[in-house]
Amino acid sequence: MTPVHTSYIDHPSAWMARDVGGKVGLTRDLEPAHIEAIESLLRRVRGIPFQRITRQDFDHPALNAWLAELREVIMNGRGIAVIRGIAAARYDLGDLERIYWGFGTHLGIAVEQSAKGDRLGYVENGADDGRQRGYRSLQELRLHTDSYEVVGLMGVRSAKSGGLSGMASSLAVHNEILRTRPELLVPLYRGYRYASGEAKFSSKAVTDEAIPIFSVTQGRVSCTYERLHIDAAAVTLGEPLPDDLVEAMDYFDQLAGRPDIAASFLLEPGEMLLFHNYTNLHSRTAFEDAPDRKRLLLRLWLDVPGGRPADPSLSVRADTYRRIYAEAAIERDKSALAPPTTTRHEEMQ
Repeated sequence: MTPVHTSYIDHPSAWMARDVGGKVGLTRDLEPAHIEAIESLLRRVRGIPFQRITRQDFDHPALNAWLAELREVIMNGRGIAVIRGIAAARYDLGDLERIYWGFGTHLGIAVEQSAKGDRLGYVENGADDGRQRGYRSLQELRLHTDSYEVVGLMGVRSAKSGGLSGMASSLAVHNEILRTRPELLVPLYRGYRYASGEAKFSSKAVTDEAIPIFSVTQGRVSCTYERLHIDAAAVTLGEPLPDDLVEAMDYFDQLAGRPDIAASFLLEPGEMLLFHNYTNLHSRTAFEDAPDRKRLLLRLWLDVPGGRPADPSLSVRADTYRRIYAEAAIERDKSALAPPTTTRHEEMQ
């Protein structure tokens, strides 16, 4: 457990929705010259599977400086940006994947997001992997963090109704707890063990160590938070959560959802949302798909070598997913080598 940070965080990453003006204040617009550069890059990379596109492939002098500024905003500035200017209707899904992946190469290294080994996730209802992942459902997802340093979403198709994105600075939440209930920071810095929905299918259902919700390294506060996984760990271990931690998380949730702190908006087709996962929480409202059209967002989890100084505990969730997916890959290989257990005629019955 790192020492509790007891100073007000006076930094752009401790933003509040009321101060920045919500989505409008978080948005960075692409200029016509940037769109022309993207068109040129698409012509260059259309013959390359998007997963093989590298930073060198997605290099254009008219776009590089803008993307470098974006990276500075994400890593050392406010920590969040909505990128606007891509007219989704002009491109097919393959082009949108290449554009989004190309942007990601300027920020970090895309990593696997599921047992299927996908490094560009499809956020849509109707998962078929049996792993109970919330992002592949219609349900509400409460404010939380993911597992890698930078997270991104790109709108492709909107829902019939619902599906609003929510964003809040975890550092603004820290400031408000410090101002109003500083004693609750202690259990949040202590944290608790985690049990993800996928971990129960693996060799270890619960993390060995507690993962602090807040931690501080080199004077920089970071956050990792997924209450569902904390609650699941307590159930799996057969023990109640500490009362002070429950009170602290209740207050954390209350503050994080406050409209003056959190911004709520629709991520339109073609728009990209990129944020630093250690300083921002994100959520989604429940949604309904149209009969002939599924809501679809593309997701990136980005590892950033040499990124933000952070306590080693922040890597535990990512390490857990890496282990789970490595074990799943071994099982897939075993299944591929195993002799069939049914005949073709039996499979057709």
